[in-house]
Amino acid sequence: MRVLVILLFSLPLFSCVEVKVDDLNTFVVEAKSKVYPINDKIPELRKIDALAYTGGDGRNPFSDPRAEVVAPTKNAPKSCPQPNFKRNKQALEAYSLDNLLMRGTLLINGELWALVQVSGGEIHKVRPGYYLGLNHGKVLKITKAKIELLELASDRDGCWQERITQVTLQSK
Repeated sequence: MRVLVILLFSLPLFSCVEVKVDDLNTFVVEAKSKVYPINDKIPELRKIDALAYTGGDGRNPFSDPRAEVVAPTKNAPKSCPQPNFKRNKQALEAYSLDNLLMRGTLLINGELWALVQVSGGEIHKVRPGYYLGLNHGKVLKITKAKIELLELASDRDGCWQERITQVTLQSK
């Protein structure tokens, strides 16, 4: 019985026929015969002039930059528009418009609010009447694609010029 079992298990081992592997052999020979060019040229490094940091020349590079603040002018003409310097500043007035991104809108009690993301990633809700940016930008209108602002920019004479700017919807 043992002999029969051994024969049954060993029979498949001896019954293997030599398989032609011409395709595999030709591929291996072709791959070994190809010559691949080796580029031994090392690129020449450009010399970079190092700058010495002196603490007195500018601000500390490891601290957050200070917000730009425009001081009120005392001798401004009465005929030109002036911002209200006595009102309390809102949180989004500490950021320039370059650092504010509109990310979407919300409809709350029939009123359209905009979602604005600051450079740190925090998201704020704004509606018409809120203020944005460093130039006293008052939100005039919000649509699904943009926030329309009325900004006041100072000129050399102490007069403030009104201009309409927009913050458009940015998707990730």
